[in-house]
Amino acid sequence: MFPTTPSSPPPPGVYVSDDQSEVTSPLSIAEWLLGFHAEARKTRGCMEGICKEGEVLHVPSGWWHLVVNLSPSIAITQNFVPRAHLANALFFLRDKPQQVSGFKSDVNDPYDLFVTKLGERHPGLLQKGLLELNKLQASKKRKWEDIVGRAEDGGVERNGFSFGFGDDSEEDDESVP
Repeated sequence: MFPTTPSSPPPPGVYVSDDQSEVTSPLSIAEWLLGFHAEARKTRGCMEGICKEGEVLHVPSGWWHLVVNLSPSIAITQNFVPRAHLANALFFLRDKPQQVSGFKSDVNDPYDLFVTKLGERHPGLLQKGLLELNKLQASKKRKWEDIVGRAEDGGVERNGFSFGFGDDSEEDDESVP
């Protein structure tokens, strides 16, 4: 049995951090099924079904899903990264390694492994993905600089971000033990 819903909003009983780096559900699968399954089934776009022997299920990228084996089963899971999401996958593997799972214990750097293998098989695709990753990073930096200001912007100082306690007189610069 598998209930699945579109990527937004998260299913009832599932909580996502603001930066979407952490997903938590304070319940076991059995508790979630007993407490939230009926409500989740009412979620727009929710689908539920049963895969039989020899059938394959494709879960679209980003969709919430839960699999419950109704009888002894073997499941094979394969992740797929479409070209349009390659830069995001590279970012995730490189910048959020603590959230990467599913590798053998002897794989210390999943990002390096992914980049090496992709470069061996599809060097042009890797190059495009890395260029797009650099564009994403530059865009994020520009957004931050636009918010807080740059120290120098073509030789002209802008109003930057700062904070302090009290006024700017030196009399207020006491050490705090």
